[in-house]
Amino acid sequence: MRGEGLDAASFAAHVELLQSFLARRDDIVGCIEGLLNAQRRPVEYLQDRPLQSRQLDDCFFAPGTVTDAQAFLRGQLLAAHWASGFKPHQITGLHNDIVDPAELMLRGFHCWRLTRWPGRNGRLRYSQTLFSLYLLRCLALLSMRVLDAEPNETGLRLAQVQAVLDALWKSAPADQPVLVRDARWLIPLVQSPTTLELGSYLEVAERVAQKLPAADALGIQKAHVRIAGGHLCSQTRHYCIRDGVAIDDHKLVLRSRTSNALDYCILIQGLVPLLETYERALRDGDDAARIEMAGAICQGVSADPELFVNRLELLGPYSMIENVFVAVGDNGHAGYTPLALRHLRLFESHASGIARLAKPLLEDCARLRPIEGACSPYGVIFGTATNLIEDMALKTLQLDADTRFSLEDVFVDSDPGGAKLGWVNGWRQLPHVDPELQRLYSYPHPFAAEIFDRVEQALQRRVAGGESSRGLRVGRLTIVEQNDSRAEASAAAIPDLPIPYIRTSGQALVRAGKAEYCDSATLLNDRQEGHFAVSFQTPDGWVAIVKGFLTEVLGAGRDARLVGLPPQAAASLRLMCPGLVAPKAPGAAAPQ
Repeated sequence: MRGEGLDAASFAAHVELLQSFLARRDDIVGCIEGLLNAQRRPVEYLQDRPLQSRQLDDCFFAPGTVTDAQAFLRGQLLAAHWASGFKPHQITGLHNDIVDPAELMLRGFHCWRLTRWPGRNGRLRYSQTLFSLYLLRCLALLSMRVLDAEPNETGLRLAQVQAVLDALWKSAPADQPVLVRDARWLIPLVQSPTTLELGSYLEVAERVAQKLPAADALGIQKAHVRIAGGHLCSQTRHYCIRDGVAIDDHKLVLRSRTSNALDYCILIQGLVPLLETYERALRDGDDAARIEMAGAICQGVSADPELFVNRLELLGPYSMIENVFVAVGDNGHAGYTPLALRHLRLFESHASGIARLAKPLLEDCARLRPIEGACSPYGVIFGTATNLIEDMALKTLQLDADTRFSLEDVFVDSDPGGAKLGWVNGWRQLPHVDPELQRLYSYPHPFAAEIFDRVEQALQRRVAGGESSRGLRVGRLTIVEQNDSRAEASAAAIPDLPIPYIRTSGQALVRAGKAEYCDSATLLNDRQEGHFAVSFQTPDGWVAIVKGFLTEVLGAGRDARLVGLPPQAAASLRLMCPGLVAPKAPGAAAPQ
């Protein structure tokens, strides 16, 4: 993982600093309440997030309340996080950051401006929430520094984070929500914002697996799988509403598969230890662990169960990220990076695990079916895990906020009595939120049931014989490299890959009728996010092959050929689509 990280002394100093904040909780909350007493301030002041962020920081680092050494720690955890590759990508019109109390201050101001500014007791109540959010943000950043330690020390560091988290909730008034109980959930939480450095997420996943005690690693992997599965289902729900389409709409499925390489990668790498634990629970007769793992696995595959359970030959290439997994060596030849080799090993483990365990998973999944009048994880709609924390925190603007549940409870399959359903629906029932918006984003039981049905049906197909039982053939892509007339002649009977799957930022291929135009900024952004099976630069501009052909051409059983690829791009494409590219013809031109 990039960045220098924290040594033992620095980590301990940050723990001590957070403990000092807890010891001064009442004073800090009083300072925050003073910031919230702003009803006579101009609108510009109430909307100035950098200013509010500095003032909030000042409440914690007020002169005379921290030592010089502690003041020096201000901002270090965030700087270390960004140096590790997690600086959030700026998205116009969208707040993309980890849990941020300053952002929640601004949202509170907005609500009060539209309704009624609270008295001192109401401001103190929300000040307590903002204090908790500030500590939670610090703890989430600190949780990533657990992985800087040697394997024999990571368990101790995580235990220290858990101890401060426990003390945070113990010091909070009874009317405050316990936002996150388990420190292991902080690592997925702090990785919620989107960034441009996708390899950083996979480096963290590798360190979690290699450096933490097995039980702690499993807890983090399980949280990752549940959150990623829920995020992708929520994304599906968003497009269903926005575009007025059904959940199985072909364009919707194709968009999801093309644009979620990182999420697929994280899911595969997290599902493997869950499948292994599930199999062990089956063998040992541990019913509680068996059902818990079955629930997490089903949530993980829920966004596209057909892909994760049956169309594994397509899942592999869809989960590949070219600029993270393929590198060109000093000899000019393309090869797999260490992250790619690890991913490919885990993908094979996922495929074999699904093959062995589909039948018991199908049996157990019947116990996870969404029930009318209760909340199922399949129906909770959110953007990122950070958004869930924001929803819970913002609800404390009202006196009737339900404080019985935490982030982890969102992803628990059971909801006795339907109490969790009222909690989830209550998040957006705020006086300044339009009633139509509240209705639109209320818990959708039919959607949850439909998501679950797709999981169950995919497992049924797998148990009945998988794709072979439906007679589906998987096509092959034949690559003809530049100036290889012999290979082109031998592949003459194979149809060309349709033009809509070939994009270019130049004009030559467009004028020749061999590609569709895509502006350079969009093409490079999509390349960064893993949308392409391969991309390469030419004197005329960038050229890219969109992953949609995996489903619409090869997945439909049709062969295709791609003529004129530079040797290096051809080698990269073979690496990116293992098992789907036809073998190189004997006697074909060798890469230069």
